[in-house]
Amino acid sequence: MLSRLSLISLFFIITIGQSFAQKVTINGQVVHKEDPTFNLLIVNRNTSKGTFGEKDGSFKVMANKNDTLLVGAIGYKTYKLSMQDSALQNEYFVRIYLQPISFDLKEVEVFPRRELESIQKDIRSLGYDERDYVLTGIDAYMSPLTFLYQQLSRKEQLKRRAYEIINEDRKRELLKELFIKYVNYDIIDLSRDEFDDFIDFINVSDQQLMSMSQYDFVIFTKERFEAFRRKPQRLLQDINTHD
Repeated sequence: MLSRLSLISLFFIITIGQSFAQKVTINGQVVHKEDPTFNLLIVNRNTSKGTFGEKDGSFKVMANKNDTLLVGAIGYKTYKLSMQDSALQNEYFVRIYLQPISFDLKEVEVFPRRELESIQKDIRSLGYDERDYVLTGIDAYMSPLTFLYQQLSRKEQLKRRAYEIINEDRKRELLKELFIKYVNYDIIDLSRDEFDDFIDFINVSDQQLMSMSQYDFVIFTKERFEAFRRKPQRLLQDINTHD
């Protein structure tokens, strides 16, 4: 009798363990009004992996049964999807209704709604060529005074520095625009007051931004955000250690 109970218990434990780790297929259809700018993004919160859905709002992903999926699109509230409490099966079919984000007209700051691809295109155009902002065709041997003037003149140096600042400000504004969307997708949890500090913390260069895909930058941002949130704790630990 005891042996039989042991076998039943073992079977129950194995079954439960398999259900927790079982891979399932989730087929989804997101319902939305006809929108030519609709861009569906599905992110697995547990693995930080994401994929884009189809323009018609359909998607198909593999995940663990207990994983939480974040389904969202620009201009819509993010929908959290989990099969954890559903009956165990290999494949699920879900229909999702995304709710548009309502904007408070009293807001002082208005951020234009843009596609991620549009922002990414602007990011790829970051940077500038110093040769665009100095006299062209100057030969150091044939015209050494003019050449030295361009290299050493305080005015020319200030001009080049001004364009560096303009480019940096432009990059900062593009990053803020991206982070607003990442916050809406629940990828990061930042207030707008923290954007500048976070941008300084990640210290990403023009070359890095231009070389990363949208997905790569989402993962990079999520990882740096987690480090950003841990930073005050590390500082506190260092202070306590030295006390």
